[in-house]
Amino acid sequence: MNRRRFMGSLVGGSVLLASGAALARSYTAGIDYRRLVPRVDTGLPEGRIQVLEVFWYGCPHCYTFEPLVEAWSKDLPEHVEFSHMPAAFNDLWALHARVYYAAAQMDVLDQIHQPFFDAIHAQGRNMRSESAILRFVDQRGLDADAFRETMRSPEVTEAVSEAGLLIQAFQVEGVPSMVVDGRAMVSAGMTGSHEGMLRVVDHLIEEYS
Repeated sequence: MNRRRFMGSLVGGSVLLASGAALARSYTAGIDYRRLVPRVDTGLPEGRIQVLEVFWYGCPHCYTFEPLVEAWSKDLPEHVEFSHMPAAFNDLWALHARVYYAAAQMDVLDQIHQPFFDAIHAQGRNMRSESAILRFVDQRGLDADAFRETMRSPEVTEAVSEAGLLIQAFQVEGVPSMVVDGRAMVSAGMTGSHEGMLRVVDHLIEEYS
């Protein structure tokens, strides 16, 4: 499995959401977004732009943002690659990051990602232990033993560690945040709303294209 697929890349093709609104006003580095200097290498070829959403499954704001960003990502231009990146600021967040990367490696993100969000926020389930997570996986009709082994695998451990280093390089301090082309980080605290985040990201995509 290639690295971009393992990181959960979702690529769509169409037009920018609200691009007219995004370009109708000026956005300022240090106010609406944080410019990353030096740029963080995305590993993508010239002409392709990476957009990452940094999230945590236990974050209610990320849960609210997820359907919005999912709909938005479906209308991205073909040269833009959108991915999720789980944050691992403490042990619980790291455990949840392992859920994401294990699902990605097993190619079952569509059966795990949104349902895991829903289990925590809509159903009020306690997902703070590996055993609770594996019960959830089993109830989804998946092989819980294989999922446990994948969660503990060197590949997933490396992915969580790599994500942690990237999040430091991206200067992410909270979730949800978005990183555009390794050049800029955007948060709802900067823009005032989730919709505002996407408008700024649209603007930056246009600027960097």
